[in-house]
Amino acid sequence: MAEEHDEVVENGLDEEGKPRSARAAAIREEDIEPYTALRWVSTLFKAAAIFLVVALIGESIAGLKVAGTQAIPLLLGEMARTVVFIVVLWGAGDLVRLMIDLGHDIRAQRVLLARLAYRVRDPMHPGVRGEVPIEDQEVPAVPRRRN
Repeated sequence: MAEEHDEVVENGLDEEGKPRSARAAAIREEDIEPYTALRWVSTLFKAAAIFLVVALIGESIAGLKVAGTQAIPLLLGEMARTVVFIVVLWGAGDLVRLMIDLGHDIRAQRVLLARLAYRVRDPMHPGVRGEVPIEDQEVPAVPRRRN
């Protein structure tokens, strides 16, 4: 098992001259807060879609029993509208789940970026970690005009 080194080596080599291996930092479970309300909204959309499927089947059976084959044109129109609405509800549930995953990815990115900013050391100030003051940066934020 490799020892963890807290010092930064300029050329990317460890004390023995071997290249340092890059490790992916893991995101802890407490870093990502659950989106409980959004998960419930997604479940609600999908449950409504399932309920509409059951209602559509029931309406079709009842319509055929009451009116027979004369109800088929009316039932096909209702079925087409209801199926479109079912697909929209199911898709909305999937979009909410996608938004939850997107939120987790953004939060994980912020955590990893904060960790990276903490670990980076300024070569001008070797004992200081984190952000470099703007006036001490070698590269200006706005490029200088060439005359």
